[in-house]
Amino acid sequence: MNELASYIQAVHDVYPSLLIETCNLNRQGQFNDVLVINGEYIFRFPKTQREVLKLDRETRLLQHLQSRVTLSIPNPIYRSKDVAPPGRAFMGYRLLPGEPFWPGTFSSLKDEGQLQHLATQLALFLRQLHCISAEELGVKLPEFQGCAEWREMYERFRSKLFPFMRPDACVWVTKHFEDFLSDERNCSYVPALIHGDFGPSNILYDAQTGSISGILDFSSAGWGDPALDFAALSGPVSYPESFLERFSGIYPGIDTLLSRSRFYTGTFALQEALYGIEDNDQKAFESGIASYR
Repeated sequence: MNELASYIQAVHDVYPSLLIETCNLNRQGQFNDVLVINGEYIFRFPKTQREVLKLDRETRLLQHLQSRVTLSIPNPIYRSKDVAPPGRAFMGYRLLPGEPFWPGTFSSLKDEGQLQHLATQLALFLRQLHCISAEELGVKLPEFQGCAEWREMYERFRSKLFPFMRPDACVWVTKHFEDFLSDERNCSYVPALIHGDFGPSNILYDAQTGSISGILDFSSAGWGDPALDFAALSGPVSYPESFLERFSGIYPGIDTLLSRSRFYTGTFALQEALYGIEDNDQKAFESGIASYR
């Protein structure tokens, strides 16, 4: 049985009455394969056991967030039973309208009013998300680790990635981390509920309405530094920082977050390389390490 047939069987085993007329498999995701059923439903299948555990948590989180944010988010109406292994574990929801809001799409927009409208939509969503308390949420998420998490990641970079990197790249990463971690102000913030992967591929744009139409993939959501969500919005593969400055009227205090967000942006490629090594994903490793070799 090939992979497509195996995924269809996994869905049918739990939902035998679901009529599947058409289906398309997208295997390009780093952590999930995506099955589009009848052009109407998205089914995500995690590739690793780590992602299976995250999917269960994400499903419960999405169910609790439905009435708490203004932008559309996936509403899980299908899910595998119990704790299924990779290839059998899935979550399914109705397709949200729109296409990923790629930087190329953003750069083609020139109307100031529309740009401010888009900034307002995103800023309001982040403010709503970041203001949700643990008591209000009612879903247990991983404990907040603060700078300890980044110190541990730095050590993993040194032990697992430095052997593949140019000497000058190792020096840059060392300074990047040690300058950040030595400043106690970077570790003294109130954690918030963050999306965790708030980049262009997970932001949907509807060209017909000229608006953001939804937010995808909450698999990395948890308690963390709100600056991380702004980091994913800026940088060479996202949008210019000048776009984030438009958020200030809706999201007070964004200026204080941008210095930390710049640090996080500087770690994203190495994180991709690290996960590539740890998940035995050569393509992800090569993509992340390319500019450091």
